[in-house]
Amino acid sequence: MRPRYRACATCRRPIPEPLTRCRRRTCPSYAGLWAGDQRRKLFVNLDEYAAGAPVDRRAAVLMTAVTAPGADQLPWSTDCAVLGDHKHSGLLGCRVEAAAAREWNLSAPARWRALHRRAYTLCARADRKPFMLTRAWEMQHRGVLHVHPVLGFTTAAERLSARLYLAHLAELAPDYGFGFVERKERVMAARAAAAYLSAYFVTGSKRKASLEQSVMHRDMPRSIVHVSTRLTIRSGCTMRRLRLARFIYHQWGHHPLKDGCYTWHELDRFQTSDSGVKRRRQEEPVAAP
Repeated sequence: MRPRYRACATCRRPIPEPLTRCRRRTCPSYAGLWAGDQRRKLFVNLDEYAAGAPVDRRAAVLMTAVTAPGADQLPWSTDCAVLGDHKHSGLLGCRVEAAAAREWNLSAPARWRALHRRAYTLCARADRKPFMLTRAWEMQHRGVLHVHPVLGFTTAAERLSARLYLAHLAELAPDYGFGFVERKERVMAARAAAAYLSAYFVTGSKRKASLEQSVMHRDMPRSIVHVSTRLTIRSGCTMRRLRLARFIYHQWGHHPLKDGCYTWHELDRFQTSDSGVKRRRQEEPVAAP
């Protein structure tokens, strides 16, 4: 039987039945929910990293930023000429020339992967393997991307590896079309890093656009927030399971993770179809209040 579709009320794109909500992150009706899921994924997985720290050490992470190059490579648009004589700034509404910004943004993810792979390889040759906990892209107000790597910084080995990785990033960044690499060591608790990134993602701050706005930008990478699989395997918290938990809540009226009913890994016991969840509900009435 051919699947049946209906149009999303917001973006008008087709939704296969029996789904009732558009699940495209670029849909205005779903972008906020998607951003909230990303926020929770960050908190759960970075908490997992902190929980695995040695008992005699306080878990810490190192956050840095790798930005786009300056006006010498990404010239400002002249659309802000109406402001008169001024210093260009994204906060004033100035933007990088559209063609230059789009070309740079579309190639940025591939160039970042090449830069990260090269820096990591050089570290590995020195017997130093940095632990990248998460990586997040942001869209600045001037219309170009920059990336936030977050590295483990708890043990002596992690600190040495992270510092060496940061040094290689700064040295190699211009070769891959990037600009400034923040060398100042911003060391913080794992949960503070999740809160820091989430504050930018969900609400926006200073030079950053909010995630709800930036995810709908046509130049955003396919993978905006990446969390290490070493963490998601341990914690069990993934975007797929976050969506599944919400679906079960829709059926039961009670969140399956609340009060310790289930763990993230145990959610896989449920089938993702409507009938499967209802069948589980009948088979396990005690678990569904």
